[in-house]
Amino acid sequence: MDTMREMGQKVVIASAVLVTIFTVLIVLIASEQNISGTAAGQQVLTALETFNFKSNFGPILLFLSLFIGVFAVYLLEFFITFIRNEFGGVIYMAQTLRLKNHTIICGGGRIGERVAALLRERHQQAIILETDETRAIELKRLGFKVLRETALEEKSFKMVNVRQAVAIFACLGEDIDNFLVVLNARTANKNVKIITRCNAIKNINKFRQLGATEIVLPEIVGADRMVYLAERSRKKQ
Repeated sequence: MDTMREMGQKVVIASAVLVTIFTVLIVLIASEQNISGTAAGQQVLTALETFNFKSNFGPILLFLSLFIGVFAVYLLEFFITFIRNEFGGVIYMAQTLRLKNHTIICGGGRIGERVAALLRERHQQAIILETDETRAIELKRLGFKVLRETALEEKSFKMVNVRQAVAIFACLGEDIDNFLVVLNARTANKNVKIITRCNAIKNINKFRQLGATEIVLPEIVGADRMVYLAERSRKKQ
């Protein structure tokens, strides 16, 4: 579940608890002193403003005061996070639009992360498109430039200045998703080099028709590498 949604739910629950405590307290005071709810509410507010908790309901008032303090801090944190996510994302996108001669990596899984690491070793600019929030945060902690957007929509390529990109890596786990990545990437930039992951040999021609420059099957590459290493070991012997 999205972090903002979780925080929002907690704020709603805390608000409900706060209103419930406040309402119960008003009812108790009104019943004890035989006064109206409005008058009782004013007494509660006055006690909270002056920190006067000497009445019969002092412990409840003290708890309510502490709860309001904690709630206020949490609410402030929620709004700060909201502003950072909304406006911080806009600022971040403005920065990505200045990218030139960079590589776009679609998917921040193991293959996408490895591609980004290799490009970083070669001092090449790269940005990863990753939708999963937890994974995006993890990649950012590793020092990678990440934009939390889907690579399945053409608008995402515009957000990372695809027209100035030199290469795009389609590293999503499913061929059908990489089909869409290749199609959108080729539509956005007719000249960019597109290297795509492919899981099924039968899909190679489809990738070529969509405009992929290079097609890589991880299982075949892995098998070829294993055989190569075995043959090299025999030659050394």
